[in-house]
Amino acid sequence: MTLAIGLALAGVGRRALAGNESLVWLLLSDHSPTYLEAANALQAEWRQATRGKDLLLLGPSELPAGPPPAALITLGSAALRVAAERVDTTPDWARVPVLSALIPREGFNAIWKHPSAWVSAAYLDQPFERYLDLIRRALPRATRVGVLLGPQSMGMRAALVKAASDRGLLLVTGTVMRPDTMYASLRAVLAESEVLLVLPDSPVADPSGVQNMLITAYRQRVPVVTYSPALVKAGATLGLYASPSQVGRQVASMLKVPLQTSNWPAPRTADGFTVAVNDQVARSLGLDVPEVSALTEALQRLESSK
Repeated sequence: MTLAIGLALAGVGRRALAGNESLVWLLLSDHSPTYLEAANALQAEWRQATRGKDLLLLGPSELPAGPPPAALITLGSAALRVAAERVDTTPDWARVPVLSALIPREGFNAIWKHPSAWVSAAYLDQPFERYLDLIRRALPRATRVGVLLGPQSMGMRAALVKAASDRGLLLVTGTVMRPDTMYASLRAVLAESEVLLVLPDSPVADPSGVQNMLITAYRQRVPVVTYSPALVKAGATLGLYASPSQVGRQVASMLKVPLQTSNWPAPRTADGFTVAVNDQVARSLGLDVPEVSALTEALQRLESSK
């Protein structure tokens, strides 16, 4: 049985994707509010683009046998694993266009190591330039930004350094190739930094390691900017992330091109963003951080001017 979220399925045939008539499946990792919120936002945008048609919503154990869909959208890592396994084991699925969302770049690459041109993603990762712009506006006195780079983010070091320099910031970098090297690298980076930027990169993003990172940074009175609302609640000063609804709307936007031209979209980082501030931590550190609405509007104005 498909997920029941008050949506009716319109049409069951397989047609060309460019014809706005195709049946597209939306595979959710589970029934949690996060995935349903993203699905609802995507479904609403999809209806507008296809004149009232709906996506077929499925749970991870509900992927039908038989002919594949015209295209498949997956939300979360569990759904992407199911899709990758079906593509690997079923010849009819070999060229089904897949668009993955609600997953970071690293998680996508770990599951689908060599994606073809018709396998794409809307990554949860924010552009790192957006993090730096947030730091400039939320913490204008901070000029030295610390960041720990793991295996996935090491390749971005040169771009990060340049982006920081363009904004009048000095990037202080440390490397973490294994979880057991994080503490030493963290202490060295914190000693030279006025703010710590935490990116979603294992082993840097290991849950126990991140919690220790927040505690250590707080004790040294260094504010933390992070990628997760949960980490803001846990003690980071600032967060920057895409909400499930924003992810759903981005997926719908990415699908508008193939609906019209049959060109499958390339992977990209998050379009939308949400700013979060832990006011209690900010006050404890003696920081006068602007309101969330002011920070959000400032970032939106900056990006619209580019």
